[in-house]
Amino acid sequence: MQIRSLVLASLCGISLGFSSSVVAERSFAGPDDIPVFHPLCLQPLKQHEADGGAFDMDACSAALEDIPVKLTPGGYYAKRPANNAGEPQGFAVYQPVGVLDDAMELLLVHDKQGSEPLVSEIFVVGRISDISPGTRDYLTSIEEAGQRCNGGIKSAKLISEKELLVELNVNPDALMRLAGDASYSQEISDDSETAALSLIPPGKLDNRPTTCIGTVVKYYNLLDDQEGLSAVHLNRVMAGGADDPYQACFDKLVEKRFGKQAELTPEAFEAFSREFLLECSAG
Repeated sequence: MQIRSLVLASLCGISLGFSSSVVAERSFAGPDDIPVFHPLCLQPLKQHEADGGAFDMDACSAALEDIPVKLTPGGYYAKRPANNAGEPQGFAVYQPVGVLDDAMELLLVHDKQGSEPLVSEIFVVGRISDISPGTRDYLTSIEEAGQRCNGGIKSAKLISEKELLVELNVNPDALMRLAGDASYSQEISDDSETAALSLIPPGKLDNRPTTCIGTVVKYYNLLDDQEGLSAVHLNRVMAGGADDPYQACFDKLVEKRFGKQAELTPEAFEAFSREFLLECSAG
């Protein structure tokens, strides 16, 4: 996570000119409160961060008016012009997520540049309305690059003034990396036999962008800088015959425990992760 504690409590009070009494009474609004920007202005906005902030999104959108913006099921979409050799240069698409305190906008961004992998992240963007209505400041990203399985971040929803839910597509490697980040993994004592076992040995579990096996829902408490898993949804069992014995063990264990699909609570996922660690890792 790259939230800097919603950068936020302090950043609202300092950079965006709010008093502490206003910050204490937080509010939030839905995606309709975010104006439409040209999608190809989002990366320039992020790159402008090092130059000190204020970026005129209206001027950028006007400069790109010859590049059409389409409203698709995935959000506002724009294709980058081909280079001089006629090679495609990718696209950008974003979905408005919501607004915090009428000061910060959250945008789910998917960006594909040339031959680079598709990157997904949630932009946290500051409104600087005392300069002009379209002036913005890139603040930080949440789930930058996501899990690059079938586009990474599947959806994001702001459900209160502090709670954000993010659904991620995951392949086996991405799923178990989340387990490796969980707090319970720190409970294993250093002198136990399992302390030397790795949940994520390099190159073992399938990490291809096309081998999604389900989704996870993560929650973020934007005020307290906390995150965790809300749910795990498994909807595909990998085809048998994995070359790597570690992946084959994972496939067998998933099918044995859950069959073709399952919805796991965080506690059930924790139990599965422990079983996977003990049954599939080699000391």
